[in-house]
Amino acid sequence: MSQVKVEFNQYYTYDRLTEFLRAYAAHYPEFCTLSSIGKSYEGRDVWAVTLTNQATGPANSKPAMYIDGNIHAGEVTASMACLYLIDYLLNNYTSNRHVKKLLDDRTFYIIPRANPDGAELYLTTPTMLRSSVRPYPDWRLQEDPPGLYPEDVDGDGKILQMRIRDDARGAWKIDPVDDRLMVARTPRDLEGPFYHVVTEGVLRDENGELQKEGFWPFDPAPTKYGLDLNRNFPAGYNPLTPGAGPFPLSEPETRNLVEFINSHKNIAGVLLYHTTGGVLYRPHSTMPDKDFPGNDAAMYEVVGKLGTEVTGYPVVCCYGDVWSGVLDDWCYEQLGLFAFTPELWDLIGRAAPEFKGKGWRLSPQDRQQLELALLRWCDRELAGQGFIRWHKVEHPQLGEVEIGGWEMKELRQNPPPRFLEAECHKINQFAISYALALPEVAIDEVSVRSVASGVYDVQAVVSNHSFLPTNISQMAIKQKAVRPDAVHLELTEGMTLVNCQAKQEIGYLDGYGSSLHRWGSNPGRTSRRVRWTVHIDEAISEAEVTLRLISQRGGTVTRVVKLA
Repeated sequence: MSQVKVEFNQYYTYDRLTEFLRAYAAHYPEFCTLSSIGKSYEGRDVWAVTLTNQATGPANSKPAMYIDGNIHAGEVTASMACLYLIDYLLNNYTSNRHVKKLLDDRTFYIIPRANPDGAELYLTTPTMLRSSVRPYPDWRLQEDPPGLYPEDVDGDGKILQMRIRDDARGAWKIDPVDDRLMVARTPRDLEGPFYHVVTEGVLRDENGELQKEGFWPFDPAPTKYGLDLNRNFPAGYNPLTPGAGPFPLSEPETRNLVEFINSHKNIAGVLLYHTTGGVLYRPHSTMPDKDFPGNDAAMYEVVGKLGTEVTGYPVVCCYGDVWSGVLDDWCYEQLGLFAFTPELWDLIGRAAPEFKGKGWRLSPQDRQQLELALLRWCDRELAGQGFIRWHKVEHPQLGEVEIGGWEMKELRQNPPPRFLEAECHKINQFAISYALALPEVAIDEVSVRSVASGVYDVQAVVSNHSFLPTNISQMAIKQKAVRPDAVHLELTEGMTLVNCQAKQEIGYLDGYGSSLHRWGSNPGRTSRRVRWTVHIDEAISEAEVTLRLISQRGGTVTRVVKLA
């Protein structure tokens, strides 16, 4: 039974999340360590959890899975999925053979909340925001433009929508099928009522003060939270991309992640949790698959299929997406790591799968049908609680308005609490499958043969027992991001090598998954035979040497061998 009681039917603030992470480290010291990888913009520690069975070797000697979440402030499902994975691995070591193998032979680096400042504002106020709390563009540090600012006017703890009746100029009308929905007015609609539909909020002047009256016309004020941290990474960075920031890695949150990944050379797989949409995004935003070296594009699909099998979410390549400067692109482009960005929580896939993936291509009629389908699902599964019915409110500047609309935080952007645990469990089955696929080197055979007095021939067969190759990708080789595997023979006093070197580089070892792209298998690519000739002084009665197989991404294995 778990010694740390976490309920996966709610979203936790920074202090509660920190409390749970410290409790895991305290209760499971043999498996779990907690450290800070740096500070956020407002000075909060960004926590990293390292999971491995320390009795079977240090964390950096094993192939590692890197997982982070919640770089986007409102995507708090991601931090809960990370927390769930920590809980699942620690509490299933003795009962689940896959978990036992992973903690014995792998390392997990998990950063549950990459952007603690943004998530805290999101969870503790009605504010909706995408990323950092640092005002951006930079001129927002000094001034706020006039306009309509989002604010909880009716005091219900949410920022919804306002509809303001204007029969002459209103662009929206009430849906005749369901009066909760608003649909676009057409040129044939001559008789009202018609409405403007805007964010729930108040009007402020150029000094940031509340206007005494509501003057028409007015514009929505641009958000002061204009950064998008997942557009601030070096790969494909474009200063013209909305929210990209003034230069790559300009923000402490993005530097924290890149420095951590770059300094942990044993990282061999990457998952970056986001919401929403029910897809597994993969690179590259600016590089077509045809420019991937070797069979990398095919291997990306093979690994992604592990995720599709357990989540039902398709793998989607992001090529041509204008939103470049993302972390998964950097992980692949610079380090040759197969990084995926799962978009958790698939409301449309649950309620109206026929519309999934159409996005902005939906016609107004299709969008109306989609919204109606979402309402039916909401009525059936949540007793209608996902939509706040329109209700009249006396606005301090605009007079009588109506406020209502979708529950955004715990329906459209994140799952309602009752669905949260299942969503966390599902995506982490991908994490487990992916981690099991990471390379795993082994010393399979060792033979010792006396060839002359005091001279011994030492041979070993070393192999990769897992799915992925020890280099992971051809891009890793191209970028010189991963060292070749090597076998070291460590001698003791009184021993010398004859016409050979103690360190023998063996290139990279394929995994058995590499055979999926060829007819049959090639054992010569998954294993290597290495050989040394050792001379021993006559004074030594018992002689031992140590074989050490070192693979940056496949782990370190040691065997002591008796010669005489």
